[in-house]
Amino acid sequence: MNWLAAFLLAAPAFAQQEGQVKRGPFEVRVNVQGNVVAQDVYRLKSSIDGRIEAVLASTFSWSGPDSPLALVVDSQLAALIDSRQTTSTEILAKRWQEVYQPNRVRCPDECFVLAVFARPKKKVLPQALLFEAAGAVLLKGRVRPEDRHLIKEGQWVDFWPRSDPKFRQRVKIGMFILDVQGQKADSGGTFTARLDPKHYLDPGTDWAGSVLVGSKKAVLQVPTKALIQHQGSTYLPVRVSTGATTDEVTEIQAGIDEKRPILILDAPQLKGAEHHHRVVEPLPPPKSGTFIHDNHGGNRALDDSPRDRPAPEEEDD
Repeated sequence: MNWLAAFLLAAPAFAQQEGQVKRGPFEVRVNVQGNVVAQDVYRLKSSIDGRIEAVLASTFSWSGPDSPLALVVDSQLAALIDSRQTTSTEILAKRWQEVYQPNRVRCPDECFVLAVFARPKKKVLPQALLFEAAGAVLLKGRVRPEDRHLIKEGQWVDFWPRSDPKFRQRVKIGMFILDVQGQKADSGGTFTARLDPKHYLDPGTDWAGSVLVGSKKAVLQVPTKALIQHQGSTYLPVRVSTGATTDEVTEIQAGIDEKRPILILDAPQLKGAEHHHRVVEPLPPPKSGTFIHDNHGGNRALDDSPRDRPAPEEEDD
């Protein structure tokens, strides 16, 4: 029995749905997920005995080597500032900067501020903890075993926080490492992408996304769920028009070419559909006023058949 006709011309069944062959742009994407981690974490401490005059950075913010996180002044300059009468702090700092130059707390390179311990006008001693920062913020993602052969360094990954799928960003994969292969389990891989001030999420954020592994402008395509694999070959159920049907073969009037390979499924494999079959035409209803007689005589009330009359009695000699 032709399985194409059986599968697509049967009555609608639960979980069955129609798809369509179409041509258009095609992207191959791998779904990934992971979290954001801080790398190369270090601490910034006070180098002098003095007071914090200003805190210029906040938690979970970016800063560069030219942007101070805080200003720490010497204790003597702090005392002069506190004893001023009409002279502004800026003028005092300018006058005394050659002698009591304020200490500008900076990151050695671009950094991400993880924590701020400095407080304005708070006295500090040498080696007092002021900031905790990270040299890099990384997007760390997991790749499933079945997708590991598709991932390469330099591919684009679109990502968003799980709590806000609309907030989408894009960065390039910087490093991809295969997991250690086990004897019993097939493992996947891990990739990282370096984030920057324009494209980042806060460390500790769980994210989801996809990696673009390939794209084409116009290809013929069908839903993946519509395809069936059997002994190394792939088959696609298509809609056909049928004609005469017997118990063995069915006439195909349109929908498929001659000599096209097809797959014949057993009934348990149809998943709720059914095989195509001949339909038995119902008997027409009896016409009005028609009576059906059997072969054993007529109706005594309506038939004058001599078979229904009593035999005459014999007369005595």
